[in-house]
Amino acid sequence: MNRFPTEWLRLREPFDHAARSTALIETLLDILPASRPLRILELAAGLGSGMRFLAPLLPTPQHWTMIDHDPALLASIGQPPTNKITLETLEFDLRKLDKLNFSTDLVSTQALLDLVSNDWLESLVNRLADQSIPILAALTVDGRVRWSPEDPKDAEIQQAFRAHQTSDRGFGPSVGTQATLELERLLSARNYTIIRKQADWSIAPAFARILKELVDGTAEAAMEACSNITTTKTVTDWHRRRRAAIASGDLSLQVGHLDLLALPSN
Repeated sequence: MNRFPTEWLRLREPFDHAARSTALIETLLDILPASRPLRILELAAGLGSGMRFLAPLLPTPQHWTMIDHDPALLASIGQPPTNKITLETLEFDLRKLDKLNFSTDLVSTQALLDLVSNDWLESLVNRLADQSIPILAALTVDGRVRWSPEDPKDAEIQQAFRAHQTSDRGFGPSVGTQATLELERLLSARNYTIIRKQADWSIAPAFARILKELVDGTAEAAMEACSNITTTKTVTDWHRRRRAAIASGDLSLQVGHLDLLALPSN
């Protein structure tokens, strides 16, 4: 399974929080229990970014169960925002979803679903639907990427990058950019009500550090997937031009994500 560097997770957190839909939270509030502490199960919790975004918007008291396979990330989550919120961490391999306790009022996750397989999504939906649990799945990439200014090779590089997104990240072949739509299809078949919102990153030229990470990561992934799509020289030249645009303060980027809220029929 993928391990994400702590530095990258901290770097992306403010962009994640700026992108996420608050309208979905307002809808969610209508169905959450008000007579007892709210229980939230956070899948692939990482450093706790999802909890830090969502907890202040939900009624208290709350109890969060933070699930991740990386103990170092779990150990770095820190304290919850207020003393009315408690949390526990659980090191757990999400490939064994059938073994996870789903005694919760809400399943929450962000930036996870594009990494998993269709089979894993089906398992998740079965666990949710069998217990009529709502899910808030945020910040799933959907394939929309717009670099500014444009480069003649953007589309070719992005095609190679999308091919790389379907590689096996430990769950089987990844769903990639179709993950939100596939989850929507599966949940709709179980009579869930689906609400979907765009949650795009907008990264201005001033944020050179994250732009460098994204340019470097895109080039690295495209290089690994370049067979039959692009060439090593094309990727190398594109990377050089994009790094130069960052250095001159000219590059900005929009990355498309989707937030999805799914509510059980009862």
